[in-house]
Amino acid sequence: MQSVLKYISAGFCLLLLSCSNNSNQIWPQKEPVAVLKTIYYDGIEDDLLTAGLGLDGLRATPPIIPQQPTAAALRQASYYHQFKALNDLSEAGGFGTLYGFDVSQEPIAGYEYWGQRRVADGVFHTVILQLPDQFNAEKACLVVAPSSGSRNVLGAVGTSGSWALTHGCAVVYTDKGTGTQLAMENQLAYQIDGLIDAEGATSELHEATKLNSVSVKHVVQKHAYSQVNPEQYWGDFVIDASQYGLALLQQEKGLSRNQIKVIAASVSNGGGAVLRAVESDSLGLIDAVVAAEPQINLNHQYVVKDANGTREIITKPLIELSMNLSLYEPCAALDESLNEAPFKMNTALIQGLQKSRCAALKQHGYLEATALNAQISESLAKIKGLKIEHSALQLSQVNTLVNMWGAINHTYSNSYLQKSAHDNLCQSAMSAFTPQGIPRALSESEKTAMFALSNGIAPSNGVELAYSNPQNEIQSRMILATGFGIESQSCFYQLLSDTKMQAALETIKSQPENNQVPTIILHGRADGTVAINHASRAYFHRNQSSQAVNQNMRYYEIKNAQHFDAFLAYPGFNQQFVPMHPYFEQALELMYAHLFSAQTLPESQLIKTKTRGLSEGVVPVLSQTHIPGIKQQAVDRITVKQQQLEVE
Repeated sequence: MQSVLKYISAGFCLLLLSCSNNSNQIWPQKEPVAVLKTIYYDGIEDDLLTAGLGLDGLRATPPIIPQQPTAAALRQASYYHQFKALNDLSEAGGFGTLYGFDVSQEPIAGYEYWGQRRVADGVFHTVILQLPDQFNAEKACLVVAPSSGSRNVLGAVGTSGSWALTHGCAVVYTDKGTGTQLAMENQLAYQIDGLIDAEGATSELHEATKLNSVSVKHVVQKHAYSQVNPEQYWGDFVIDASQYGLALLQQEKGLSRNQIKVIAASVSNGGGAVLRAVESDSLGLIDAVVAAEPQINLNHQYVVKDANGTREIITKPLIELSMNLSLYEPCAALDESLNEAPFKMNTALIQGLQKSRCAALKQHGYLEATALNAQISESLAKIKGLKIEHSALQLSQVNTLVNMWGAINHTYSNSYLQKSAHDNLCQSAMSAFTPQGIPRALSESEKTAMFALSNGIAPSNGVELAYSNPQNEIQSRMILATGFGIESQSCFYQLLSDTKMQAALETIKSQPENNQVPTIILHGRADGTVAINHASRAYFHRNQSSQAVNQNMRYYEIKNAQHFDAFLAYPGFNQQFVPMHPYFEQALELMYAHLFSAQTLPESQLIKTKTRGLSEGVVPVLSQTHIPGIKQQAVDRITVKQQQLEVE
């Protein structure tokens, strides 16, 4: 492999840790950029786009991770899992024919620059700039791509990153202060590239954030337990990554700021991060934003009018919705109206546990009904009262099966309140288990592969949500605790009135009226994770009804699209839902044309997709008929009229 690996001196590392506070930086960059690791990929054995796998390799079985892996092996395995986690890569699902890149796509050679930067005292993130050999300096563009979810720094390689590289753009990634780092035992240290090293070694790649575990059975990861509430800095991380990318392009290509178009683009948590960034970008580093299904929190009250009628929305933050859903959804998912939801059959083995949650809700005073069917109906009514879209309720089965809301409660509550694993918040933890359900330590192979295989939150790579006793000893999987884990979830719910929790939530609130750059927001109406009424619809309405209307903000709502395109590879999901990623790519194309050719952005609109369904017992191949494009002249317009958002 023709690659060059360089490490900077300890002096540069000290410069990095002492001088990378975003509040002290100005453009242009005066000092050399602190880069910890530079690699050249020749496009033969390895590359920037797919880590040498190609589309065929991404569709094949996972790469084998050696017992003592190299950083390159972890990177390749991470690429594989990032692409798989955020896309349906199947040909039948349209990847490689209707969107994405196809099997004939040439590998993309170029340089990769790894760094670790600080945006506030004790607050660090990992950044990577990818500079392809085919970088088009005549139409220079930089895509800033924060990871979605709690993923590592490579979390956006299969979304914003792949689009950027195939369009001759450079791309800079940030893990936005989350990632897959573990608290290590036996004087071992976790590196930003996923390798595990002796703590006393002199590698500048060691994670600057120190994590402390309770026991070998506790899994302690960065998002939950960094004790800095990284979400309050998500905008800062994106701005700092932009600065890093621009400074390297200046250093390596001699380009000035006004020669480069900067698009901040990502999905989910990454989508929320890019919106937060542009709201506070006082340096003018970001020219445009594309945010898909953004996880954003804001205060707003407005009215939605659509085919389902008119209803008032008072927005709630994700954690408040999660705390409600973690209580009621396991019981509500038993309702007959949700029997056709994907993965309904998969929940058959846990329906007894779900029924125990219904009884526990009554016992704890959350329900009034005494009969099981009435408890199920009351639980569903509680969820509908949160103004969750009906189509999003079809995700209740899979959400319950993986205990998604319990995992969000655990991760975000610990993060917001800046707790350590020693605090045993709500007797909730993360651990690994034997097939018999006995708590165990992670295996050496699981720890070694954590960078590549973990998504930074349970469940992933052997890590599950666990119930601990008052002495902080792991007892069982959370769903096997009494009442489907009712004690822990009730405890989290009670935290909503905690003054420290309320103060933490204020630090993550979005300010849509401050967004004054060209912006495209996309959201699937059936999103069962980020509730559309509390996120994108609210963000768009608040900006467009403010005194500072952004005339170049557009909102595209996708009917029949939900949060995780990866689910579309599974039966049921492929029948009922369409992918979001084609629309994210089209939005990037539209924004690129707007920036470079002054093309007008299409009107805000509802895209009425068509589900694939079944034809003679077979799910048809996805076609353009199923996913019509965003139209320049909208047929089904989305408009703001004073306090009302109208979706025609």
